[in-house]
Amino acid sequence: MRFKKTEKEIIKAIVKYSDGKCSLAEALDKGKLLEKKGIAIIHENGRNYVFLDMAVHEDWFANDGLGYVAELIALKELLIQMRLIVMIPYVSAYSHTIGVNGFNGIKPDVYTTNDNEVICLADRNVNWSDNNRNQKCWPCDYSEKEMPLAQFFNCAYSVSQELRDLVKHNFKTEEERRFSKQQWATWISIIVAILIALFK
Repeated sequence: MRFKKTEKEIIKAIVKYSDGKCSLAEALDKGKLLEKKGIAIIHENGRNYVFLDMAVHEDWFANDGLGYVAELIALKELLIQMRLIVMIPYVSAYSHTIGVNGFNGIKPDVYTTNDNEVICLADRNVNWSDNNRNQKCWPCDYSEKEMPLAQFFNCAYSVSQELRDLVKHNFKTEEERRFSKQQWATWISIIVAILIALFK
């Protein structure tokens, strides 16, 4: 199976933080993958809010930002289908955010970050403002059906040994590693044969 560069970054974070206790959201948050791309996701009140930093994304429906989130969902589904990860339903509290520096409620549907920014999730008034109260992000509001992200937040996960090995060996399959070893052995044999012939 071939993975793109962005998929490899996501998989590395998933494997690195796979202690069986955290959710996919927490693993991605620890890896700071979405923050680097100017994306934040909040799962609250049965809705999925995707915020795209205006300093990084040109417009509201920037394909790079929303495309990355769609790619994230598709990759998770693929890894589950290939049985490389298994989702484990949570019974304890879980993170509500990915890529948000702090998330503290100050009143219903209004939150602050550790940077004194304000996030409003009120119906018809979804917004993220910086500490000067200027709009910081493009807000996108989705139902679970439109953008299925709930499993990222409310499930722990387990990683297969096969996926761990794939990451450990820089995404080379066992067959590719075996072929590479055989190729090296063949070249070494050829070089040794040439050296023996030269020194006879």
